[in-house]
Amino acid sequence: MAKNSLTNWFRKDMNKLNIVSTYNLIFNAAIMVEEGFGYALSLDKLVKTTDNDIVCFRPFNPPLKIEVNIIWKKYQVFSQTAEEFLNRLHKAFNKS
Repeated sequence: MAKNSLTNWFRKDMNKLNIVSTYNLIFNAAIMVEEGFGYALSLDKLVKTTDNDIVCFRPFNPPLKIEVNIIWKKYQVFSQTAEEFLNRLHKAFNKS
């Protein structure tokens, strides 16, 4: 779904974009960006940035909005930290 959203936003076939790398940890991608490897596409506020940092966040214009899903195993046993994280997610998004 995200790939289709990007394709539509760029108005280009993904195969025609110069994508030289992919990542699953934004911290690692941020290091590559700092080293001049290229740009990283990410959600906002996943990497701490300040006015003095080399890496900064620039939103798409026009905005690109995608749906984010958080998925876990039905009977997963969580650490205390993971359990607390999940509880806070429930509280934050069940305020309707």
